[in-house]
Amino acid sequence: MEEVQDELIHRLTIGRSAAQKKFQVPRQNVPVINITYDSTPEEVKTWLQSKGFNPVTVNSLGVLNGAQLFSLNKDELRTVCPEGARVFSQITVQKAALEQKVNTEIPQRKQIHS
Repeated sequence: MEEVQDELIHRLTIGRSAAQKKFQVPRQNVPVINITYDSTPEEVKTWLQSKGFNPVTVNSLGVLNGAQLFSLNKDELRTVCPEGARVFSQITVQKAALEQKVNTEIPQRKQIHS
């Protein structure tokens, strides 16, 4: 029984020391590519490629402009490409970034006109 307790203490101790070490994920130096409602089909295609979507997805959706891509819902994306749910998620992130950018620019415009 003591052997089991010793083993448990040993494993817990190792686990704590391992948790204290900082774990770093190496980042690739890939430029951040964003799309907007005004993006061209070529920009949409580049964005899809930068997000690591497979060629079927890139070819299926890379013919759309930004406004067309943003207008698709999750079910439509699932119908068009195998990674539809993931594309929808990335589009949602892009829309949120655009909204945040607009919301931070509006107060600055008001200050200029006041």
